Amino acid sequence: MKKNNSNKRGQQDSSQNHAQPEKVGWIRKFCGRGIFREIWKNRFVILRADQLFISEKEVRDDRKAQEVVDLSDYERSEELRKSKSRSKKNHSKFTLLRCKSPGNTVPNLVFLAVSPEEKESWISAINGAITRAKNSILDEPSVLHWVPPLTSGPTSITSA
Repeated sequence: MKKNNSNKRGQQDSSQNHAQPEKVGWIRKFCGRGIFREIWKNRFVILRADQLFISEKEVRDDRKAQEVVDLSDYERSEELRKSKSRSKKNHSKFTLLRCKSPGNTVPNLVFLAVSPEEKESWISAINGAITRAKNSILDEPSVLHWVPPLTSGPTSITSA
């Protein structure tokens, strides 16, 4: 899945690309279910401002990422744990839940961190970025246009 919203953001991207990344590292991304097991692929992830850059190889240039996830389309990140599983893999899973607003078609994403501590670190960083993304949308100036009320000209009241 390739998702790149660089055209949508315009000049904001050029100023954000120079910002220091908030979190960088290797995590596994859930890519589907095979015949006998789940398919997890190692991905290099960069969290910068309100975007998550995901690539197959370690890259420093965001433009080389195969996938760009806009975090303003997501509601929150949280731990994903099955109650009866004893798997060590189960303790490091987390998910990125999409907003339930109409027209939002982005998928929920599932990741697997190296350790439970690393999982908590990613969840905290992503939730902070989601909050900032939501607040920046609210802070954007909006232009209101005043439209004068329609008048139908002079009216006269006549009595018969």
